[in-house]
Amino acid sequence: NYVPVQGLLKELHDKMRTLLPNRQDLHSHINDDDIGYSSCLSDIIRVLNRSGYLLANYLEAPSRAESTRELLGCLEAFNSRNRHGDGDNVPLTIPYEFETEHLFAVASIAFILQKVELCQMDISNYKFAHQLAPFIHQVGHEYERSHFRKTHGDYGTVPIRELQQMLPSTHAWVRNTVGLFESTDNITMQSNLEQKMDFIKGRGFVDGILFTKQELVLPELFSLDIEGINSIRNEARCCVIATAISLHARNIIGSSILKTEVGVVGNNELTSVLRKKHFKRDDLEAEVIAALTSFTTALAERSLSEEECNTLKNHALAVLRGNDPVLKLLDNRIRSYFRYACRWTPDTKSTGERSAPIEMKTGRKVVKGDDDLLARSGVASSKAEFSLAAHKEAKRLGFTFVSSDLIAAGNKARLIISLACSNYDKDILGRLLMAEK
Repeated sequence: NYVPVQGLLKELHDKMRTLLPNRQDLHSHINDDDIGYSSCLSDIIRVLNRSGYLLANYLEAPSRAESTRELLGCLEAFNSRNRHGDGDNVPLTIPYEFETEHLFAVASIAFILQKVELCQMDISNYKFAHQLAPFIHQVGHEYERSHFRKTHGDYGTVPIRELQQMLPSTHAWVRNTVGLFESTDNITMQSNLEQKMDFIKGRGFVDGILFTKQELVLPELFSLDIEGINSIRNEARCCVIATAISLHARNIIGSSILKTEVGVVGNNELTSVLRKKHFKRDDLEAEVIAALTSFTTALAERSLSEEECNTLKNHALAVLRGNDPVLKLLDNRIRSYFRYACRWTPDTKSTGERSAPIEMKTGRKVVKGDDDLLARSGVASSKAEFSLAAHKEAKRLGFTFVSSDLIAAGNKARLIISLACSNYDKDILGRLLMAEK
């Protein structure tokens, strides 16, 4: 019964046509009539070979096409032997050690189908990055402000007293942030608005929202960022715990150097255990101890003694239960890292002329001095620059073990507070700050 396989080939052809809607000259490679006429395995493989040839030579990137061409070679050789035979006494060898030739044919169709779906994903990602993302970048700010007005009222025209009543949680947050002015020598009530906004990004957002130890109703400005803020908190917690227990592990075996490969594997294993949802504390502790023991053994390049295992277990339990003295130090440092990340701004000197966009006839904006930005529709990305700076800061503060995780979390925090300040700096935050005398 070849009907199910014919259905798979038809699905393959349909998806390939969507990738090449205007190339009628190539549609002859994917003729549906050939599928209907297929009455044996050789016919099925012949149809698949034509589709695979089109995929490898016209649709896929050269690096991806290598595996497709390898399969096509196996299909062609198999079909040739199947048609002509290698002699009565020589058994037919099925590629890739499949049990039957029919399984091999079905798996080959599934493989080509998956490769076509990857091409579709590439096109979708390209359209998102080059068409949709610039549009969102252009209208996103006004869209969010419009949504905020519909939810909370026209904040830009009301008197300050009404604004404070309209946004009580935001008002309370700003007031608490202003109360922190006295704890630093760098800012006072007489400081200008730009300095106060910088303080909002650092101490206000990091100490007042991300790592506050007080009961908090999230400010209305961050109503769309609840999930993002919670993920940052969880990631910071995982990074602090992983850093603390890795420090103890290195001290126990007398190693001050963290080997790169061991560190990457150990970090992935530890953080995956810490991120996993556990319903019982005993399960969490058991899994963390197991992952930590495995990591320490790999780092030491020898078996651990019973005494070392017990010491490692005790330190891990102390960290997980919040009784380890190193946690207070790391808590201060993780706050310092996120203050740095949230206040970070691109270095205008290093970007050169990139701050001056040029208008092109197509209407697209291209930024001078960076040819790669042509592929990003003129929207300059500072993510790479931030990643480099954040990595240096994480390393300086002793978070090298989890630097890649902190870079991602720090960038997310930076984007959340930067967007809030960009959208509401004058109409909400600026007015609330100026009202606090």
